[in-house]
Amino acid sequence: MKYLRVELRYPPELMHPIHRLVDESDAIERDVLVQGTVLDEPDDTFLFYVEGDIEVYADALRSVDRIREFDVTRIDDSGHYVFLTQRRDAVDEAMFGPLQRTGVVVVPPVDFRANGIARLTIVGDQGPLRDALGELPDRIETTVLRIGEYDWRQHLFDPELTDRQFDALAAAVESGYYESPRTATVEDVAERIDAAPSTASEHLRKAESAVMTAFMELRDVA
Repeated sequence: MKYLRVELRYPPELMHPIHRLVDESDAIERDVLVQGTVLDEPDDTFLFYVEGDIEVYADALRSVDRIREFDVTRIDDSGHYVFLTQRRDAVDEAMFGPLQRTGVVVVPPVDFRANGIARLTIVGDQGPLRDALGELPDRIETTVLRIGEYDWRQHLFDPELTDRQFDALAAAVESGYYESPRTATVEDVAERIDAAPSTASEHLRKAESAVMTAFMELRDVA
């Protein structure tokens, strides 16, 4: 079963007002769609995780006509859950339609970032996945960041390593590079992945940075 890690880049005129807030305001550090219910009804229901100034976020929600209602639950000083319903619009229809088909599942969360970017994971059969991507609106730039065999356990904690970074990290663990005391060198790792020591070292540095950053973000959420 294949999965695609996809990045969508919305032009300013198609961005949701709250996504535009994430793009333009330093008050919101993170906006993640944790789960959503999209039915054959005019209103959709979503659960978001939000980090930042929740009053700024709530004021923005109140200013959007199609937000029907919302409820905020505080987690800690900067983290909140926001449960809301909103009226679907034409952009939503164009986005949700292609992904609502037999053989395709959108696996949450959907991470909204600056510059109009949303990142999400899509799982399914090869044909339906291809058709879904092909029917996404042309004005929304679509980039496939990664293709692979889906494993739910991996997505519990995924620092989004490249294949070479993963190979280097796996070789380092297997060879004892991270043992204490260390029983392998960068040269040993390089030999295992058939790369120059300088290349292996660079892969390890980038992989370690990605892993630790993802870990801290996971701890922040937890």
